[in-house]
Amino acid sequence: MLALSLLLAGSCRAAAPAEEVRVPLIMYHHICADEARCGDYVVTPETLEGDLIRLRELGYTAIGADDLLRWLDGEGELPEKPVMLTFDDGHESFACYALPLLEKYGMKAVQAPVAAWADKYTEDPDDDPAYAYMSWPRIAEIAASGRVEIANHSFDMHKTEARYGLMKKAGEDAAAYRAALNADLEKAEEKLSAACGYVPPVYAYPYGAYCPEAKQILAERGYRIVFTCVEQVNVVKRGAAEPLELGRFNRAFSLDREKLFAAFEA
Repeated sequence: MLALSLLLAGSCRAAAPAEEVRVPLIMYHHICADEARCGDYVVTPETLEGDLIRLRELGYTAIGADDLLRWLDGEGELPEKPVMLTFDDGHESFACYALPLLEKYGMKAVQAPVAAWADKYTEDPDDDPAYAYMSWPRIAEIAASGRVEIANHSFDMHKTEARYGLMKKAGEDAAAYRAALNADLEKAEEKLSAACGYVPPVYAYPYGAYCPEAKQILAERGYRIVFTCVEQVNVVKRGAAEPLELGRFNRAFSLDREKLFAAFEA
């Protein structure tokens, strides 16, 4: 009886929920069928498919941001080797090439469109995957697929003369910065809510550029995860402070796949 009790106690300890998890993230951008146009932020559909195949061979399971948040809240468990696939900017090529591959291999992803660019392609539709960005109807379509979660990537904080990402402008005081960022967030959130039915709890920093005030404002608005461009494997603990800053490995076309995935194990 004592031996059985000890065995059961050991089994309970082995089954205890993990309190810490390693989560690598991969950052993709545009997908192009023409290798001559590939580079640091553009890969081919074959590159993406090869990544998905190799991840599965290595035992990784692609999770969504919601899976991670539920785990943080103690409402579920994560697979033994989670990975998060993220796509920035909202390229039409995501709908054309990435979504079918996610469905083929049973994986999830997070797509972070720039709201102003979605506005432009909604007003002037063009679905050429070689260069176009997704319209709001297309974003709504991928959000309803069950494979894709949408993140906020700003309304229009990519193409400004005086500001780089979410950094302060030279000489900008705290009140002016707060007003500018909140105004951009409100516009993006309104668009995202109308298209997807929810305001995402995830924000991807434009260019990975931000200042301490940005993180504070995002936390105040309810963002729980922020994506950076720091290339690192994230070690996430239950009960961690929010918003979580998650680094991502940029998937350049020239990057050796085995070298990339070896960094996940380091």
